[in-house]
Amino acid sequence: MTAAKPKRRTGLIAALVVLIMLIVVGLQLLRMREQLIQARAERDALAEQVALQEQENRTLEAALERAEDPEYLQELARDQLGMVSPGQKDFYDVSN
Repeated sequence: MTAAKPKRRTGLIAALVVLIMLIVVGLQLLRMREQLIQARAERDALAEQVALQEQENRTLEAALERAEDPEYLQELARDQLGMVSPGQKDFYDVSN
């Protein structure tokens, strides 16, 4: 009967070791899942930034293409610098 006790104890220890290993592996899988979710969110945010930057690049490229156009340059001078052409009168609404 003494031979049965060590075998039973060995089986119990092996079962505990397997259970502990399963718990550790489960916790690692949960941690990896959280990291995956976080990485996907970061990827989506970066993809949105890339799309916005590409749109800005297209806008700037269009402005560069028009940079030699005298009408476009006059429009910029009027809108951004408040300049007027010779003989042109500019009126400001001061009632606000």
